[in-house]
Amino acid sequence: MLGWLKRLHMSWQTYVKWGLHSCRINECLVRSQRSRLLILCYHGVLSERRQDSWSYENWVDAESFRMQLRWLRGRLEPIDLSGLERWRTGGWTGARGPVLITFDDGYRNNRSLAAPILVEESCPALFFLSTGLIGTKRVLWNDELRVRVMNWPNGTIRLPGGDEATISRDRGSRRALAGRINKDCKQLPQDQCSSYLRYLRSLTMDLETLDDREAREFMSWDDAKELVRCGFDIGSHTVEHPILARIPDRTQLQQELRSSKGKLESELGRTCSALAYPNGTFRDVSPQVIEEARAAGYRWGFMTTPTWQALDGDPYKMSRICVPGHVDMSTFAFYASGLHARLSGSA
Repeated sequence: MLGWLKRLHMSWQTYVKWGLHSCRINECLVRSQRSRLLILCYHGVLSERRQDSWSYENWVDAESFRMQLRWLRGRLEPIDLSGLERWRTGGWTGARGPVLITFDDGYRNNRSLAAPILVEESCPALFFLSTGLIGTKRVLWNDELRVRVMNWPNGTIRLPGGDEATISRDRGSRRALAGRINKDCKQLPQDQCSSYLRYLRSLTMDLETLDDREAREFMSWDDAKELVRCGFDIGSHTVEHPILARIPDRTQLQQELRSSKGKLESELGRTCSALAYPNGTFRDVSPQVIEEARAAGYRWGFMTTPTWQALDGDPYKMSRICVPGHVDMSTFAFYASGLHARLSGSA
């Protein structure tokens, strides 16, 4: 009975999104917000859609990505960081409102799959790189956490708070537990989060045998330089991708912000003026984080608060709408228009 009700609820949502898309309500909202800026946050692009949508919630397939870019270009004007500066200072004269496309983390597929499509569709983009991961075979810590929980070999597992939980063989139950642990770790001080990851590593196998290389492998510095040669902007996503507000030591916080900026500038030969805060919600970006970002010399700070950016907003709290993977065009338009955030109460 519960499963039937859940499917009915999902069907109702699908029909609502389809109706909004068919009646062009999303499009009207997008076109009407010319004084505001739409900033989209992507993570990875895959050659083909994966069946396991849970494990790839932040990845879009190449065909969908191209369709989304074309939908955006038909209604908005894609911009780069120089266009962002013009918009911010009141110099925007475009007939349509601006849209800025961003990518977080620095996956190799950003260079191999996303960049060629962006070039073909004449869309600039801003790529945020975690410098400590570029050129390595590592996996982003929160992705690593979820993969290790999904492959946990024992019947019980210690939780981040210290309690123990029984871990089921059922993949659905494991996914729920992995999501809960991932969420809890993002609220921990950085040293406790690192300690918990060491615990997971001690009882699970080498991650390279567990993961998807196309999805989560990071680009090399040569890849990053090629993005620059193609005309794309590059920004910082810190060194190790920690939740910045959970770093208690100011020196360590400064290291994450300044070392990543310095590394990007020395490797790529251009000024790094933009920072994307890892995770990027209001809970993850404290006044101290913004103060240190400004002191480090960043001009822009990007969050993941799912609204359009107002012209008079704080340049260190730039709002971005995250694009989910495995969605159809009606759902994409539902997110891009801002309706999803308004109706879900997350705006």
